[in-house]
This record gives sequence, structure tokens and C-alpha cells, in this order.
Amino acid sequence: MPAPNWRIQMTTLITGATGQLGTLVVKHLLDRLPASEIAVSVRTPAKAENIAALGVDVRHGDFDDLALMTTVFKDIETALIISAEADNATRIAQHRTAVDAAKAAGVKHLVYTSIIDPRSDADFTYSAIHLDTENYIKESGLNYTFLRNSFYADLLLAGVPHALETGAYGAPAGDAKITYIPRNDLAEAAAVVLANPKNHINATYDLTGAKAVTHTEIASHIAKATGKDITFADLPGDVHVGILNSIGLPGHLVEALAGLYVGAKKGDYETVSDDFETLVGRKPQSVEDFIRK
Repeated sequence: MPAPNWRIQMTTLITGATGQLGTLVVKHLLDRLPASEIAVSVRTPAKAENIAALGVDVRHGDFDDLALMTTVFKDIETALIISAEADNATRIAQHRTAVDAAKAAGVKHLVYTSIIDPRSDADFTYSAIHLDTENYIKESGLNYTFLRNSFYADLLLAGVPHALETGAYGAPAGDAKITYIPRNDLAEAAAVVLANPKNHINATYDLTGAKAVTHTEIASHIAKATGKDITFADLPGDVHVGILNSIGLPGHLVEALAGLYVGAKKGDYETVSDDFETLVGRKPQSVEDFIRK
């Protein structure tokens, strides 16, 4: 008598699933896996009721709590660790806690949302967090996949209302080129990896837009999409920092955003990779099309 054809159910977990990226990863993963094979970790389970209603296992997690995270990772085969939001020292500690908890719980494969060219000395100060986390995951001995995400095209929309009012789209970018890519595309790439993790063991992917764009081009795209006369205004760095401080952003975020443009002017984020197309099977949405839509 032949043995029954039983499939061992392995569960995939996504941290930060109520965040902007996490929500999109869940959406794309549900297109590829049944809800019964997906779990999520969130700080506030009440905010994930819509996810639970889909049949996804919602678990209460907190990167500051090793014991709680160890429980969260129970019976999980593959976990996506989405980078948290805090200052460098706090985030490095949180990510290390998450890795320690995953290893203690028996997770076999960690997928991590990193950054393009993570370096300890990068002007974009958050880069050091991602380098530390990548190295810590490697030292853990777990299988890994690093998704080195470029900067979200979504962030470009923050300056659009002011540009429509004044005709100037401002940033301290000079003629720097940056490989912006929509958050939704990065979420889909993550879902592709999570759906078939064995195809991506110990792989590192540079996920960039298909073209590096200047802010002059971005202003032109906004003008074309809105029919307004909009030009790029190259802001002095101190003026940009003052604007960020005036809207109440935390100091560590202001420092990181200021550093992003310093690094970009050095060419840190202009290298285009075709890893996204290799993973997903299509080119990422262009910045022009993203802005237009």
C-alpha cells in the first residue's frame, strides 16, 4: 500500500506586518501561499484584525522582548525580519534580539530587509544598522537571504503638495542620481523569496529601480503628471535640515535623511541592479510611472 502523500506544513512569518512594507508583503504572499501557512508578528494585534480575518496567524511580538519573540518564532521555518524604526543603537539591539529569538526557536531561514551597499561609515547613518544586522545573521549560522532595498519612490511624494503650491520641488540633491523603487515592488520581491525560500539560501539581492534618476527629472515627472510648471530647487543642506527639524522629525531620522543626499552626491546610490527583474520576472515600476499613477 503506498504511503499517503502528506505535505509537511511549514509556516512563514513576517514581522512588522501592520507597517507600510509589511502590509504589502502579506498581500503579495497571500497570492502565493495559503493563509494557513502564514503568520505575522505585530506590536499591537488589535491593528491586525483585518489580517487575522484572512486566516493568517497573528502573533504579539516586540523586538525589545527576547522571551516574547522566541515564542513568536515557535514552529516557524522561514521568517522575514523587517527593519524596525529607531535610532541606530536601539535598532541594532532590537535586530540582534530578533535574530537570537529566531535561532532559539528553531527558525531555519531568515530573510532581512537591508539597504543598498550597507557600510559602517556611510553618510546615510542607518546604513551601519543594516551592516551590523547582516553580519549578526551570518554569525548565527542560520540560512539567510538579504534584500538590499534601495530607497522608496513613495518618499518622493512627500514634497509634491508643496511643489504644487510653489512650483518648486526642493531637496539638497544637486545632480545626484538615486535608484528609487516603489515600496510595493520591494514587497513583491520579498514575497517571491518567502514563497520559495529554498531557492534563495544565503543569497543577497540588490533591489533597485531600473534607472537612477536625478531630482531634476523627478520634478519634471511631477510637472508632466499634474500639468503644473514645477522645477527642481537644490536646497542648501542646512536649510533642508531646518525644514526636517521644523516638522518634528526625530534627530536620528533628520541625520539619516541629510546623510542620504550627501552620500548620493558621491554616487553611493546610482548603481542599477537587475536583481529585481531576475527575482520577480519583470522590471520594477519606473519613477515616472509611479508618480503619474
